[in-house]
Amino acid sequence: RRVLFRSLIVVAAAVAGAGGYMQYLGAMRRGARDKAFCIPLATNLWNFAHDTTFVASYRSWFGSDSAGNFWLLKLFWVGLIVFSIFEVVVICQILRWGRRELFGTDSLVRAVLIYAVLQAMVFGIFRWFQDITADPLEYYGLMTTVIMASAFNIPMMKSRGSRRGMSEFILWGYLVLSAGFWPWMMLSDNSFCRPVYWLIAVGNVAVCVESIRVYRGLPDH
Repeated sequence: RRVLFRSLIVVAAAVAGAGGYMQYLGAMRRGARDKAFCIPLATNLWNFAHDTTFVASYRSWFGSDSAGNFWLLKLFWVGLIVFSIFEVVVICQILRWGRRELFGTDSLVRAVLIYAVLQAMVFGIFRWFQDITADPLEYYGLMTTVIMASAFNIPMMKSRGSRRGMSEFILWGYLVLSAGFWPWMMLSDNSFCRPVYWLIAVGNVAVCVESIRVYRGLPDH
């Protein structure tokens, strides 16, 4: 029974990981095609802060007495190196094609400075969040990235008024991520089975579904 339980956790984590790859691989490809950024600014700022912090905490996952001395978290650490690289690509897309839309400037130098200030602030917020949650396995931090992932897609699509910089493949990635992530958390830690987390999970999935509906209602250009 324990083997089956752990297998379910691994499957759920794999589904969540597949959804994350769908998001960023789809976003990089679509961004290059549309000459636009496809991951909302706030989402990429938060993801980059989380992922690089997780990667930098090497001893937390590979030390002999580490709280995260579990092979799945070690594999997750490797995966977040890849995601950090993806996020750098998205940063480049934001600075190249989104600086007027986001920062109101054509100056690359000014856009880089604005982005750097924002990223530094978000690193500070994430560090504060870590301090108040005291979560050695980083489950709460990971949960925030899943919530943030889909939170800003609808406003971005509606502000553009078209499908530019977005694709249904990317949006399905958000849904797949959520569909895998919440079972993963609930199977891993009973505290995530409390009603408040069910409420967050249902809301998160609902936002993902609504994002797909909004996308289908938009013109191509």
